[in-house]
Amino acid sequence: MSRLKKFTHSLLSSYAAMGVNVIYTLISVPLALRYLSKAEFGLWALTLQIASYISLVDLGMGSSISRILIDHKDERANGRYGSTIQSGFLVGLAQGLITLVVGLSLVWFMADWLCIPQDLSKQFLWLMIGQVFLTAGTFVLRMFGQLLYAWQRIDVCNYSGIVQLVTGFAALWISFALGGGVFSLLVGTVVGWLCGAGISALACAKLGFWPKAGEWGRVSWKEFQELFSYGADLFLITLGTQLIISSQTVLVSRQLGMEAAALWAVMTKAFTVVSQIVWRVILNAMPAFAEMHVRNETERMWSRYRSMFITMSVMSGLGGVLFAACNGPFVSIWMHGEFSWRPLNNILLGMWLVFLSEQCCYNSLIIFLKEIRGLKFVFLVEGVVFIGVSAVLLPSTGLTGMLTCSVVATAAFTWAVGLWRVAQLLGGQVKPLLWDWHLPLFSVLVVTVPCWAAAEWLLRDAPDWLRLVVNGSLLSTVGTWAMLRFSLPQNLIYELIGKLPSPLQRVATFVIWQVRGRSFREV
Repeated sequence: MSRLKKFTHSLLSSYAAMGVNVIYTLISVPLALRYLSKAEFGLWALTLQIASYISLVDLGMGSSISRILIDHKDERANGRYGSTIQSGFLVGLAQGLITLVVGLSLVWFMADWLCIPQDLSKQFLWLMIGQVFLTAGTFVLRMFGQLLYAWQRIDVCNYSGIVQLVTGFAALWISFALGGGVFSLLVGTVVGWLCGAGISALACAKLGFWPKAGEWGRVSWKEFQELFSYGADLFLITLGTQLIISSQTVLVSRQLGMEAAALWAVMTKAFTVVSQIVWRVILNAMPAFAEMHVRNETERMWSRYRSMFITMSVMSGLGGVLFAACNGPFVSIWMHGEFSWRPLNNILLGMWLVFLSEQCCYNSLIIFLKEIRGLKFVFLVEGVVFIGVSAVLLPSTGLTGMLTCSVVATAAFTWAVGLWRVAQLLGGQVKPLLWDWHLPLFSVLVVTVPCWAAAEWLLRDAPDWLRLVVNGSLLSTVGTWAMLRFSLPQNLIYELIGKLPSPLQRVATFVIWQVRGRSFREV
């Protein structure tokens, strides 16, 4: 299977998995609240949050192992591939043991420290013990997913995730019906995880990703040094990213109160979904870029990367305009008018989406080329600067001031440094990245922004449902036309059409002819 076909399968399956996850959330939460009190459900949410902190024991090793496997998967005979797998498994086993020791030592004191009500303390204890064992097991068995990622079979991971959600929901429902109470949530999670891990393990065996006899090599200290060195860099980047993206709720709750925190949480739900839709493009493409780099396919890598950057940049621009136009009426309808904020906040979030998406595109390539160097500190500096300035401005400027800080900080630090570093890798050519690669984005914005402004003026007194329908349908149609007509690279469109089944190829080609004109026929 070609790289482009793997990427297409991975991207489409990731969107399918995201859709199933949304459906799972919409169904499982009401189901849980039907059988549990709000306090019991909150107890489960708390244990999940604690487990996410415990999982920081990973220290970036998960991503490190996946990337280094790409370096050695074409050289099985020398044993480096097999020894990396062994080293990765031993690291996961060690992290699992650390999780058990630390987690089981802390659970006995957490109930008192977190002021858990006495009638829920026993349930909390057993839920946390279950979460600790589950987290430790995840470390031990994660090698299956790392192998699939290294071989660009992310689609298998996505299908496994879908099965995991479906089987987990079935187990959850059955356990609730049998009187399992709050522990049904743990049962559903464990059953789903075991099914998902089993599918991934079978896929690795069937696809031939395990080393053959004589290819396993030997574990050496050099392998561990390579894993830990790269993993440490990734951990600092992950920590900085957490400060940049996930610290807003804490800041708002401490500075403006819990009602403002609730407002932030509700008004940014759609932003999270739009971001995931855009970012999945580059995240699914990164293993292929790493493989091209390892195989010295430099010219092909940069050609593909340019097409990918333009595609993601245009998607982020269109997504930002759609979010800015539709978020207000969407939340008003969804929450029955209980939550709203200044339209400027939606515009700032739309702008931030573009900067975040482009810096993700720049810096993901730098990370996968293993050219990190000082970039890891740039993420930390941006996070610290954002938190420090926002903490000062929040009481007087509110959410608008904090969002302005987010946009300016990302543009000044990770976006600017990422652009400069990629330009250096291209031979110091900054102008093409700043202008040529951004022309498609400017074309889409020039078309969509005036349409949005005109629709807002015409519908200024219209009900929210009409504004949502008109803005959503108008901007989606006009934006898609502008993407196909002016923005997406023609060679990329041509190759993607070539991967479709024959009947769909004819339909897609006809549509492109109508949008791009006769010139496309002559490709």
